Amino acid sequence: MQQASLQRLLSGICRLKIVAENQCGKDYFVGDICGQFDALQRALTKAGFDPRCDRLFCTGNLINYGKDSLKVLHLLSSHWFFPVIGPNELYMLEALQRKHYLNWYTHGGDWAFDAKLQLKEDLSQFSDSLAKVPIAFRIQQQSYADVGVTNGLPLLPFTPERYQQASMNELCDCLQTGISQESKAVVYPPMSCIVTAGEPAQKIWVKGNTVAINQGARFLPGKGRLKLWKLKKLLKTVQKQTRFQPVIG
Repeated sequence: MQQASLQRLLSGICRLKIVAENQCGKDYFVGDICGQFDALQRALTKAGFDPRCDRLFCTGNLINYGKDSLKVLHLLSSHWFFPVIGPNELYMLEALQRKHYLNWYTHGGDWAFDAKLQLKEDLSQFSDSLAKVPIAFRIQQQSYADVGVTNGLPLLPFTPERYQQASMNELCDCLQTGISQESKAVVYPPMSCIVTAGEPAQKIWVKGNTVAINQGARFLPGKGRLKLWKLKKLLKTVQKQTRFQPVIG
């Protein structure tokens, strides 16, 4: 995606949103969903997720590659669903704004088109919903330091002030660059951990106090996984400094 297009999209998106601690239920975290709606439903059931009091935070890339991306988009209206913006959503927003679809189509957006390469239905209804999805969350905690959620590399320090002061180039770099096995290990004070997507791996893995939870849902059903994670498990993974193990190609 061209830098100018990305900057234009990000100019209208919330940079960092603070949410209060969940005092009546549990918070769960999930990596890339990539349109795998049925796999997500199975993961919610397996985790015992209760939509009346629990919340699900997602590291972005809700859509593309999976055939049920439209069903995942409808989750944006669910009060328990808290995603951050990912590159896949930005491809869709750019395509709908420009009415030029090739870039989106070639990055997994083929689910939205029929055999004549026409949009199956009007998706503009989701543009406003996606524009309200932030680049990052900061979740307040009582028993731990705050927890962050973002798709790409976090800004240092991980504070509302830093995100508000960041240049558009910095925000673009964050979303275009995720943590990888070659990334430098950085500790982001004062956070207990920051949950991000990262390179798809067999197991969740860590750099500094950033934990990557993308397990390659885009490769389902043949490879990859989609699983919900509780905060305590993520914190233990940070303490153990679990290493990167790529999804086998």
